[in-house]
Amino acid sequence: MIIKNFNDYIIYSDSNIKKAIIRLGKLDNQFCIVCDNKKRFVGTLTDGDIRRGLLKNYNLEDKINKFCNKKSLTLKSVNFNNKITAILKKKKIKFIPIISASKKVIGIHHINEPIKSKFIENKMVIMAGGLGKRLRPFTYKLPKPLLPVNGKPIIERIILTAKKQGIQNFIVSINYLGFKIKKYLGDGTKLGVKISYINENKPLGTAGSLYLLEKNNKPLIVTNADIISNINYKEMLNYHIKLKSFITVGAISNFEKNHYGRIIFKNNLIKKIEEKKEKKQYINSGIYILNPNYKLYLKEKNFFHMTDLIDLVISKKKRVCLFPVHENWYDYGIKEKYLINK
Repeated sequence: MIIKNFNDYIIYSDSNIKKAIIRLGKLDNQFCIVCDNKKRFVGTLTDGDIRRGLLKNYNLEDKINKFCNKKSLTLKSVNFNNKITAILKKKKIKFIPIISASKKVIGIHHINEPIKSKFIENKMVIMAGGLGKRLRPFTYKLPKPLLPVNGKPIIERIILTAKKQGIQNFIVSINYLGFKIKKYLGDGTKLGVKISYINENKPLGTAGSLYLLEKNNKPLIVTNADIISNINYKEMLNYHIKLKSFITVGAISNFEKNHYGRIIFKNNLIKKIEEKKEKKQYINSGIYILNPNYKLYLKEKNFFHMTDLIDLVISKKKRVCLFPVHENWYDYGIKEKYLINK
């Protein structure tokens, strides 16, 4: 199929990557054609290109020209045969720009494929058992996950955002004022999802209660209950599987020295998470993908933070990978930030 109205897909190489992220977010196909200021073809840009660039320490103020794929395949004719279609399918290419002799874009060829279900079978665990000490006095009578952000509790926004991406099954780990969370969310029917609960009899940290889960044969999505982000969970899962990672950590490029530890990594492998030392750093987003065998490194009723689990898994020579997050990300676990953004 030829897409002739392709102007929405074109973005200019001298724009910064922030503009490209906004554009990609509006396009169902997550694909842009990069042109110079004379509208000549330069390359293509996908979500994956942006994440690969961020792993090279490019930043969001850098030009698109730095991130885009300048070796992408193009066609020089709108005439298309089955042999070419077969080659593109083999290379898993869904879109290919059609270029004139003067390098002007004259169309986009779209490889028609059956529409795949958006349903994600993986379960999401929301770690909602904390005391919320940093948000006192707001959390004296209300658990942190139920604090409102623009009229809706944080945890409801987390669930609804994940639901839009196809996640249907949620497990909420509760302790402090957990009965209020359970009363508000129920079994998830009112939100159109399924919700079950882990009851922590005592605080178990940001990973300890995961030991209480039943055995699962699929990677597990885990998020803190004070983080709201429109991170692409499907992309993160695919990344986790492709890299054969034991734990994948969503990471934010951050310029703040306070509150967060710095992720030390090489290529896409995390070496450790340490106290902040430099102004420019990648920080832990509080969103993870875990291999189903994570229980091998946890003990029943032990207090365990996710960073402890990461350190232990690294010490056992397992792969812990960094997944760059360029989407919107808000941490409502810090009073100053909650007051600004609520």
